[in-house]
Amino acid sequence: MRAIGGACAFSAALVCAAAAYAQSTQDCTVRIIVSGPAGGTPDLIARLGAEKLRAGLNRSVIVENRAGGRAAVSSIQAVRAAPPDGCTLLAANASIFSIGPHLYKDAPYDPVGDFAPIAVLATSPNVLLVNASVPARDLRSFVDLLKGDGAKYNFGSGGVGTPMHIYGALLSTRFNVTITHVPYRGSAAVVTDLVSGQVQFAFEQIPAFISHAKAGSIRAIALAGPSRSPLLPDVPTFAELGIEGADAVSWFGTVAPRGTPAAIIDRYAQILRDGMRDPQVMEKLSSVGAEPSGMTPAQMIPYMQDQKSKWAPLVAAAGVTVE
Repeated sequence: MRAIGGACAFSAALVCAAAAYAQSTQDCTVRIIVSGPAGGTPDLIARLGAEKLRAGLNRSVIVENRAGGRAAVSSIQAVRAAPPDGCTLLAANASIFSIGPHLYKDAPYDPVGDFAPIAVLATSPNVLLVNASVPARDLRSFVDLLKGDGAKYNFGSGGVGTPMHIYGALLSTRFNVTITHVPYRGSAAVVTDLVSGQVQFAFEQIPAFISHAKAGSIRAIALAGPSRSPLLPDVPTFAELGIEGADAVSWFGTVAPRGTPAAIIDRYAQILRDGMRDPQVMEKLSSVGAEPSGMTPAQMIPYMQDQKSKWAPLVAAAGVTVE
């Protein structure tokens, strides 16, 4: 009888704790931390997700941007150390989860082990772009320009270790050309200087530059992805041009601290999956060259592992490291 009584008391305590826990998290403001400035592709897609969570949860959801050289590590540490209550999320992406672990000699975080995956919201290819004044309209002629006088051509990226940086460095090593890397704090600044001619070329995701490409101030040369984009039907993939292994994409998702209850993860995941299938959201994503994803949390784990494996040889070939 004493054992039965103890079990009942324990069960009652669990019920009370669960009720108190649910109440404590029900009214919290959900923060989605983005490791980059407002206006970039990660920010744009995170805000689409935030809108859907706000409506689905019927509470405040804000996007918090962190820019600067240590933004990725700062963002990761902030979410990893946060209480696992669903109130603090990380806008995960290829830059910090697929590439980041390969940049450090001893990576200070484990993308899979330190976090609870929620959803991959969208994917987007990276595209080689040149300023409209650059006298090259295809990859071969552009490489010839670099070989002739690479010192005249600077390339910009959204920061050291980003997919755009890796692809630029890979271009340099693959074709044995010397170019100067100019890191920025996010895609918006890169595109601004690419349009003005402060840098002559860059790799960027379609959402960041598509309006400028349509206006003619930027020219797309080649696409690093598994297939051509409907928004850039005349731009060939690197594979079509004979450069294999450059089909890793930029992906954008959401994760929570490890230990976040499955009930919270599943609820957020369902809201986001349904939200990304909303026709208006799909139209917004399509208009900027991103594709929605309907992955479950369980499917996200092997996807992250696969993308991490795809980026490994690209990072190694580019020879990029971070102290």
